Amino acid sequence: MAAKRSSLWFGFLEAGDKGSPVVRDASMDTGTPATIYMFNLRKGRILEYRREIVEPKLRELTEQETEIMQEMRKAFESARGGFTPRATLRLHSTPRRPKPEPEPELPDVEFDGDDDSMPLLDDDGDDATSSIRAD
Repeated sequence: MAAKRSSLWFGFLEAGDKGSPVVRDASMDTGTPATIYMFNLRKGRILEYRREIVEPKLRELTEQETEIMQEMRKAFESARGGFTPRATLRLHSTPRRPKPEPEPELPDVEFDGDDDSMPLLDDDGDDATSSIRAD
């Protein structure tokens, strides 16, 4: 049986004074190909980075830096325990459409076609029967 291949990558983010050891878990998806999640050891949390900006600044750990991999793994696992990826939030927070309200029921009224109780109105809304003259 083959050993399970780890999806974790340990490296260093070269960002001047803000540089930090980082952990990248390939199984964590941001929901967009333009960004990636990485654990930033210096900040102690998982952050979303723009791929085009961060990838050129990543490098492998040096031999001296590999000594902190165990610390990085523990800190990453701790941060991951309380982390919810944005893509998951989007799936669960999608607003649901309200159920349409039923149309009100109209009373059953039969019309026999001969209703003298309703006055006829002309285009102005005036009683049209008042303008009818018998000659």
